[in-house]
Amino acid sequence: MSKIFHFFIGLSLIALFGCENLGPEEPMEFELLDGPLDGLTISEQQRFLAGDIAFNDDVFTVEKGLGPLFVGTSCASCHSGDGKGHPFNQLIRFGNNDLNLPSMLSFGDGRNQIQNKAIPGFEPESVPDGFPFSVLVAPAVTGLGLLDAVPDADILALADPSDANQDGISGRPHYNIPPEFTKIRNNSVPQGNNYIFRFGKKAGSYDLLHQSVSAYNQDIGITSLYDPIDPFSGLEEDPEISTQTLNDVVFYLKTLLT
Repeated sequence: MSKIFHFFIGLSLIALFGCENLGPEEPMEFELLDGPLDGLTISEQQRFLAGDIAFNDDVFTVEKGLGPLFVGTSCASCHSGDGKGHPFNQLIRFGNNDLNLPSMLSFGDGRNQIQNKAIPGFEPESVPDGFPFSVLVAPAVTGLGLLDAVPDADILALADPSDANQDGISGRPHYNIPPEFTKIRNNSVPQGNNYIFRFGKKAGSYDLLHQSVSAYNQDIGITSLYDPIDPFSGLEEDPEISTQTLNDVVFYLKTLLT
């Protein structure tokens, strides 16, 4: 048969079934990860919605402060539907197993995460020669408020650095010094000035505010009142996201359950 004949057959099928029937089905309501905790007041529901919009709908452009180097243009670009990330938006982090190489934190701003995208006129970063690296995808963000509420004592009780129970899993709490803008938990079990971190890859952030501030700065190149240093230039800049919006996103993450 001729190509023209096949072309008209295709047009006929589109007219018969409709374009909407040829694409993926719309997810059912129960399949969407967007449900808040029960019992929120009207004002809290409004704040949840504001955080939902900022997290899932706000897309940064050059005019809004994007970049010049970045990983994604929005929170949702790495956490699509509040779920696990997609291989298209990967996180690339590198380390250092060679004492002859410089510190693993080789960038001037102390990062070990590659910003693998760039706006026009700039070159995206690549892993430094000789450094081992991992390609990661962002985790789902549901239920983080429940993790935030876990007492330090429970985390310490589950620590098993030597795999004493021989279940193949070993782990230890990550202690570090929280940024000044964080609020220390009432149930903390500190070691001097160090507190248990619990969010992000390898528990790199103390709380959801710390995690969100770092994600906006390192993943999108967006400065805030809490972290005004531009990750590209290393210079202090005016906030490119308002403190209110940032706190709304944190409230959204704390109350996002399913």
